Amino acid sequence: MSAYTVSKDQKSGLWYAHAKGYRHIPVFGSLSERKSDAMEYAKMYNNLPNRVEEIERKRKESYLKYLAED
Repeated sequence: MSAYTVSKDQKSGLWYAHAKGYRHIPVFGSLSERKSDAMEYAKMYNNLPNRVEEIERKRKESYLKYLAED
């Protein structure tokens, strides 16, 4: 089983989860402004309790609010 960890992209400044030894392949959906959010994705892939559903719900609400402003 592969262990997952987080890293920060130097160009964008975003945090992302990835398998150890594969920094160049981020986990789908894990790009985040906060390290703690990216760590939750790493926890999910390590089969640990996580808050990914809550994070995705907040992102969706924020996006829908942004769309409603137009």
